[in-house]
Amino acid sequence: MVAALVSLMIAAAAPASDCIITESSARDSLRFDGHPARAWSGAPAKPMLDTPDKRLFRTALREGAAKGPNFAGHMTIVQWGCGTSCVAWAAVDARTGRVTKLAGADYMDTIHVGGLLHGVNFQRDSRLLVLAGAPREDMSREGVYRYLWTGKEFRKLDFIPRPQVCEPFDAP
Repeated sequence: MVAALVSLMIAAAAPASDCIITESSARDSLRFDGHPARAWSGAPAKPMLDTPDKRLFRTALREGAAKGPNFAGHMTIVQWGCGTSCVAWAAVDARTGRVTKLAGADYMDTIHVGGLLHGVNFQRDSRLLVLAGAPREDMSREGVYRYLWTGKEFRKLDFIPRPQVCEPFDAP
């Protein structure tokens, strides 16, 4: 039901004969098992809201961080909406509360992302983060980005432009 609704929303927004990025077209980018992370357990720390930008999203960061790790063993990816077909996100270290935002890709336009793929893709037992869409709504940079969490920052592994990783989509 939800997938059908998402497909209809994409169909309404995307021009006919366009293409969208899906989990099948980005399959090779979604191999999380090659970057394992060690599990951590404990009470999650409160996020450190040490900049005006982080304080602006304090409710989303606090509520998301309280749920505990969902990425890289001890990190929590927190996501919140930033408009139609837009997802904003940050990573919170559950051990320390340190909040990391990826400069230039802290929110993604996901108008051409569909199926089971999301703008921000991750697994608790992996250090791999896969972003799909247009960082900061810059459609000239739209595609699939793979980042590796190093323990201190996100290191870009590669980028595949949208035309190389999308499949045709015709509106019904």
